[in-house]
This record gives sequence, structure tokens and C-alpha cells, in this order.
Amino acid sequence: MLYLLSVLDTRTLLIFLIALTGVLPLVRTTITRGSDALSPMVLLPFTYTLYALGPLQAAAQYSECTIIYYLLLQFLGLLAMRLGLHVATKRRHGPGVHHALDSLTGGSKTLWALTFLSVMLLSAVSLVTYLAAFGGLTGYIEVGYGGRFYLVLREAEVIGAGLEWWLLGAVLVLFYGIKRQSKLFLLGGIALFAFVAGIVLLTGRRSQFLYPLLFGLALFHYGHRRFPSPAVTAALLLGISAAQYYALARAFLPEGLTYALSQVWSSVARNPYLVAPWAANEFRMPAASLLEVLHYGGPGLLLGRSYIASLGAPIPFVARLFSQVSFDLNEWRLSTFYPDILAAGGGLAFSPVTEAYVNFGVIGVFLHLFLYGYIIGKIYNRLLTKPTWPALLLFAGSLPVFMLDGMRVSSASFVWRWVRVYLMPWIIFIVLKALAPGQPRRSRTLSRNEST
Repeated sequence: MLYLLSVLDTRTLLIFLIALTGVLPLVRTTITRGSDALSPMVLLPFTYTLYALGPLQAAAQYSECTIIYYLLLQFLGLLAMRLGLHVATKRRHGPGVHHALDSLTGGSKTLWALTFLSVMLLSAVSLVTYLAAFGGLTGYIEVGYGGRFYLVLREAEVIGAGLEWWLLGAVLVLFYGIKRQSKLFLLGGIALFAFVAGIVLLTGRRSQFLYPLLFGLALFHYGHRRFPSPAVTAALLLGISAAQYYALARAFLPEGLTYALSQVWSSVARNPYLVAPWAANEFRMPAASLLEVLHYGGPGLLLGRSYIASLGAPIPFVARLFSQVSFDLNEWRLSTFYPDILAAGGGLAFSPVTEAYVNFGVIGVFLHLFLYGYIIGKIYNRLLTKPTWPALLLFAGSLPVFMLDGMRVSSASFVWRWVRVYLMPWIIFIVLKALAPGQPRRSRTLSRNEST
């Protein structure tokens, strides 16, 4: 190891350290019997590494000093995130959770039923507003996933998350059927999910399908039965390649999903590199924002201005008021470097490392990523140490967003999607639980001997 480090140049050394620090937890978990591959201590460093190293595939225009400084900041962020995860999860816990959440009985059965019914009702109301904005289901599919989609949303009045809520509701129905051992709810959940997932795939929007799928996997893994770690690792790697394959096929979607998928196969067969993680634009453009700031200069030290919008993001209608006094990093990046994409209504996302750096410099990178890892680590630790149904819903709704969205969007967009989309089942569950009639407390009068 010492010899290897001595012959590597600084750039290669930093890349090696980032890859080793990010991938080692996944490798260790894969080969360790009884380990938990869906743990945020495993998944977050791995996806962080993909986003951190992705822009280097197209960084020929940047100087060596810029790239080295970029890698140093990314390495600092990775170490800070892993430290936050470690601090939050250092408390020991039992090997399993699903034993404590073995079955739905009594009040929990009613709460789960009311929760998925409420989510489905909300999604139905939300879908009506979406379909009205896009001129029906056909118009929604035709607009697709690009800049036109966000332009329509910006000009129209829509409520909620549309198809994403519907998919979450379908997952809850499916999970309810598994826990109740009911074929009716099981098949109903599968049918609802498959129908809406087909519509989502026709629009070309990957995250609307992928995030609810991860939500369901977390529910099953921690609320019913653990997946083997090697299977999780294999599914993760295959899923990344499948998502990239689908991204290449999106250009042919107007001709149908089957046609689109078949058109890409010959190119991928000749050049498998096309579906490699480092070939995906998903992993290149968010963190490329840091390279741009380091090379061309940023908006100046914002001292937290871009975080103001995230404070109001969880609250409907209030979010717009906070956005007016906040600094929009996405708009600044597009107007500065990509005005054509801004005019078309598109976006390129934004790395959390970049946002932390332009707000508070190097110390901001450490604090932001430490807090990021600490929050999801505490949610995970709470599930393992005190497993309850609300804790399960909280973690299942947090894992997809922390694993992916938080690595590629600004803090305001991240908080919006986390709280107002994927934590909605958890919010509904705890509200229903608080409103449910509780058992009357038994009064107890101390006798003289007891008081003594």
C-alpha cells in the first residue's frame, strides 16, 4: 500500500482514496454474513462516490489545480458524511427489526388501512390537478420529462406529487397485503403499482419510478424479511445500469416503450461502456457545478442565503415566500453557464458540496455533509433500537431521497421532495395515530405505606 501511494500522482491518489472510502463499506457488507446492505452507512458513501467522480470523465477543460482542489473538497465531504453516520449510529442494536414488527394486529391494522386509503385519496386529488394542467393523460405523457414538463408546472396550479403519491399508496397496499397475508390487497397493490409505473416509464421520468420502488424495498426489508446482502449489491449495480439503459432509450419513447428499449440494445451490445455508471449524465452534471465554481468563480460567499428556501420548503404556500428572499443556485448556474437550457425550462441539478462551499467555504462542506449523514443515521438508528411502524415509515421515506436526491439537488429541492412527497405516509400515520382514541389512563392512589 505504501509503495502504491508513493508512485501515484496527487490526482490519482485522491481518486483512489475517494473510491476506497466510498466503496469499501459496500464490499465489506457484501462478503459479511448477516450484514445489512440497505443501511445508509453502506448506500450513501457508494452513491456519493459515483456523483463525486462522475464529472471527471468530462473535465478536460479544467486545470490540474482545479481538479485536485475539487477532489479534496469531495473527499472532505465524504469523510464528514461518514463521520456523521458513525456518530449517529454508534449505539448498539439488535440484529433484526422485523421480529418487533411481525404482524398487523388491532390498532396497527386499522392505522395502516387508513394510511394507505388517505394516501390514495390525496394522490387522486393531486392527479386531477396534474391532468388538468397537462390537458389529460395523453398530454401528460407527451410532455415527457424535459424542460417542457417544468414549464407547465411553473405556470399551472397543481397540488401534491401526482403519480409519485399514487405509487407510494400502491406500495402501502402491497405491504398491507403481505403483512395481512391477504391475496386481495397483495394483487391489488401489484396491479396499482404496475399500471402507474407503466405510465411513468412512458413519460421518461426515472426517479418517479425508482424512488417508490426503493421505498417499498425498505418497507419489506425492515418490516418483513431481510434481503441477503449479495442480492442487494447485485440489484444495486444492475439497477444503475438499467437506469442508464432506460435513459438512452428515452429519445425513442414517442414510438412506444418496447420500441424504445429495443432500439438501444444493439448499441449497448457493441459498447457496454454506455451503461456504465461513469457514463451516466446523472452522475456527471450535479457535481460538475463545483468544478465550474472553482474554475470560473462563484456568486460570492452567500453566508447561508441559499438555505433560506429549505426552511419553508416543507410548508405549502409558505415555501414561495421563503424562495423570494433566498438565493436560487440552480437559476444562477443556468443563467451564468447554460442560458440556453434556462430559456428552454430545463435544469442540471446542483451538488450539496457546491452549495455548502459557496455559502460557508471549506468549513461549510464539512458541516453540511456531517449533518446530512447524522440526520439519516439517527433515523436509521431509531428504527433499529426502537422499532415501531412510524419509525419504519420515516426511514423508508427518507432512504431514497438521502441516497440519491440529496446528492444531486439544492437543499430546498431536497427538503421539498423529502418532506412533502416521501414522508407523506409517515405524516399521515402519526396524525391518525394521534387522533385515534387511546386507552384511558388508570388512576393510582398511593397508600400510606407506598408513599412512605
